[in-house]
Amino acid sequence: MLKENLCLLLLILFVGCQVKEGSKRYDVLLNMVHHNPGEPHFETQYAEPAYIKAMGYTGQVPKIEVQCGLTYDRWKDNVIPEKSDEKLWIERHATEVKMLIDIAEKSDMPLYPFTDVLVIPKTIMERYGSEMKVDDVSKMVVSSKYGEYEKTDGRLSIQRKRTQEILRAQIDELFWRFPKLGGLTIRFGETYTFDTPFHVGGKPAKTIEEHVILINLLKEEVCEKRDKKLFYRTWGYDGFHHPNPDFYLNVVNEIEPHPNLFFSIKHTNSDFLRDKPFNKSIGIGKHQQIVEISTNQAGMYGRHSHPYYIGKGIIEGWSIMHNNDNKGIRSLYNTSQVKGFWIWTWGDGWVGPYINNELWVNLNEYVIRNYTFYPQKSEEEIFNEYAANELKLSKEDVKKFRELCSASEIAVYRGQYSEIFRTNVWWCRDQYLPALNLDHVVKNNIQEEVLAEKRENIKLWKKMEKLAYEITIPDKSDDSFLKISTTYGRMKYEIIELIWKIQIILADQKINNKFDIKEAKATLKEFDYKWEEWTQLKKDNPDCPTLYEIHKAVYINIPPFQEAIDKLKAITNK
Repeated sequence: MLKENLCLLLLILFVGCQVKEGSKRYDVLLNMVHHNPGEPHFETQYAEPAYIKAMGYTGQVPKIEVQCGLTYDRWKDNVIPEKSDEKLWIERHATEVKMLIDIAEKSDMPLYPFTDVLVIPKTIMERYGSEMKVDDVSKMVVSSKYGEYEKTDGRLSIQRKRTQEILRAQIDELFWRFPKLGGLTIRFGETYTFDTPFHVGGKPAKTIEEHVILINLLKEEVCEKRDKKLFYRTWGYDGFHHPNPDFYLNVVNEIEPHPNLFFSIKHTNSDFLRDKPFNKSIGIGKHQQIVEISTNQAGMYGRHSHPYYIGKGIIEGWSIMHNNDNKGIRSLYNTSQVKGFWIWTWGDGWVGPYINNELWVNLNEYVIRNYTFYPQKSEEEIFNEYAANELKLSKEDVKKFRELCSASEIAVYRGQYSEIFRTNVWWCRDQYLPALNLDHVVKNNIQEEVLAEKRENIKLWKKMEKLAYEITIPDKSDDSFLKISTTYGRMKYEIIELIWKIQIILADQKINNKFDIKEAKATLKEFDYKWEEWTQLKKDNPDCPTLYEIHKAVYINIPPFQEAIDKLKAITNK
């Protein structure tokens, strides 16, 4: 144990010296593991404060529901009844939060928890909710298998005096109970209470005026009174959701800058999606900013279950874009407002696929993190350093690994989207493969061109698979995962090719009354064979990620692909 602690200390000192020398441009580097709402927490090294401290991070953004460890007794004694299930849960949760904060303190890692400021105990909402709401929404119920988002006869608003009073009480107890916190990261826009059975809430700001009131209140309580840092996310279902520079400026221009106040902005002008322009709110206004980057990219591209290298795309700009706005974070070097970055290493979705090896997480995280330390270096130089120094690859294998990863940026995009036309970007989020509507393809008579694109892409995946089996990583676990995950990816995109083919067959039958029964039966047979091959890969290899699903599709508003299979089988069996 002593030897392990000494090694960790030396690593921290070494990385600290390296970072100090090379990180003069960016002062802030945050890391977050975003656990799936309502699911068991991820087991990952990136959740360990000592580990990310040794890597040079200046702060951690844990998703620990810190706002739910408060009794509000300092505001109104026994407002939540003693010995009630609600209060007992809160007190237990507070002890867990306190222990996590103490662990981080031992590593000198500042915590800025992901915080829903208007998630409060149900008892308080039931008693005071009518005084916290405005009546511009008559009723809102958003339900799913995970529970309800919100049920209200109005919407919460920071304009109400009672809302402000409760928010001040929340912050007061939060820093009284957890004084070692470095500050807060305000999660705004999406409020999920799947992990907090005795709490409800929502976003307290929607309009420009409400944002100004909320930020000024938070700045006063967090930055000024307590000298803590405040990171305010510009992400929500209003002008921040589809980033509008005018909305952003109209908010921030009403707020005086403070050295502890930062605005956090996603690098894309939407969610973390390919083919979206760079965020137009970055680099404007008078306030400090940090830029958010997710290595999982909204859970859209495999969630690290197969090769998908994003380092070059994030830093330099993507090689494939439907528009010309393909710049990356390198363009921010001379942008004085940008003080650093916030990297999501895990999460950013709802379910799987699930992995038991962090090879692809580590690659993407390493390249982006080290770029922030050494922005003068090229992306390729940083990549090669990872391959040679971290994976211990030979010079020849470094070249092959580079070729494989560079190809993955293209192979994933062409595999689930198209360069020929725009598709629904959300169609295969997380572990679901639904029935993407391809009527547009048939109506524009581009079936052959689109399917040819998919066939060519499978050739690229087979080339990547061949490279994976030619490379040797000295770490046996990583070596196994490199090979299995690349095969997994090839099989996944072969199945997607067949999904597109079946969807086009059904669209052709519906629109043109054109149907080749032999082709349909052969395609169904091939799909069954490929699916069984994928299933067998999982059965034969404990390193294999979990598979996708075709029997259901959640949060994407597209029917499950099994419905398309059943429909095509019914037609062929007539």
